[in-house]
Amino acid sequence: MPKKILILGGGVGGVVAAKKMAERLRGRVDAEITIINDTDYYLLPPLLVNIALGDMEPRQAQLPLSMLEKRGVKYVKAKITKIDPDNRVVETDQGKFNYDYLLASLGVENDFQSYNLGVGYHNYTLDGALKLKEALRSFTGGKVVLLAPEPIYRCGVYPFEFACQLDTLFRKRGIRDRTSITLLYPFNKPLEPLGPEAVKISEGIAAKKGVECVSGVKPPITIDDKERVVTLSNGEKYKYDLLIVTPPARLPKPFEGTPLVAEIPTGKWTAISVYTGRSLKYDDVYLPGEHSMPYVGLPTAGVPVHFTALASAASITGELLGQPVDPAQINAMTCALDYGDVGMMFNCDIKLDLSSNKAAWMGSCYSILTSPLGRLIKDLFYKSWLATTM
Repeated sequence: MPKKILILGGGVGGVVAAKKMAERLRGRVDAEITIINDTDYYLLPPLLVNIALGDMEPRQAQLPLSMLEKRGVKYVKAKITKIDPDNRVVETDQGKFNYDYLLASLGVENDFQSYNLGVGYHNYTLDGALKLKEALRSFTGGKVVLLAPEPIYRCGVYPFEFACQLDTLFRKRGIRDRTSITLLYPFNKPLEPLGPEAVKISEGIAAKKGVECVSGVKPPITIDDKERVVTLSNGEKYKYDLLIVTPPARLPKPFEGTPLVAEIPTGKWTAISVYTGRSLKYDDVYLPGEHSMPYVGLPTAGVPVHFTALASAASITGELLGQPVDPAQINAMTCALDYGDVGMMFNCDIKLDLSSNKAAWMGSCYSILTSPLGRLIKDLFYKSWLATTM
């Protein structure tokens, strides 16, 4: 009987792991690899910004998951409803699936219910990006407010980056002189997690672009869409004509109520080994997704998920091949930012502390480029990554 490897999620973690395991096991181990996702395509999330800005069509940011079949990976389109690790069963709207190994990378749940965020525009889904695209197209000037109410959300640099991109967009359209841009931000300073150098550069760019950064925002926050005003916990009010929101990240629903979850000060997340991405409770379950990153101290972003998925894939294939496992887990991550007319790239050195099961990176970030060239490098990176993913 072939070993059944079940992968949940057709995002970065799932696709990277599927490709790596298929390459390493083909012709060497009798294994059946199946990937389950609720859409029939892989979408590169950072390119949702390009779609919202009108620089790219959705098809240019997508790849059909059926392309993995050429590598021997079976694809099933289904909605995952329940994970039962005690019985090695995953339930979906298309039936139940058993496994010998489970690798789940389900991203995060974007919370638009809290704070009444659903009344604002966003680009955290394809549908949201398309609606934001139309809103920007029809916008002729006024007060733009970007709101990030909590510090854990997908891609930590995004709100500040997008605020700067809007400045460039509005200047090109000739409406910047009658438009204000205000960012309501949960950290004490722009890009604070990346360290003092990033803060200094970002504050200078914000000042040059005339982007007002209101830092230290924290709940309770209310949005009155009838009056078009955001009220902060200190009573300050910010009127808006266009509201763009960054939803807090939450645990994906299929994990709720399972033993895979642990509660930490930042919320409920899946608990993993920082070294391999393996569940702390089940040796046959790996969870290299954004839903695990806060647990080990990494940001909810694609780069750490990518590396953790590779580590998980190496661990699973190593066991099946009877070979020593060296997951080669992440030791650095590079963050590329597009500020509309200039790009910035930061590298963060990462040290894994196996005794505390944490990845230390804050305070170890430094600039490697601040130049218009940075925008080109970021664009080429994403497009080349997409072209070689499958």
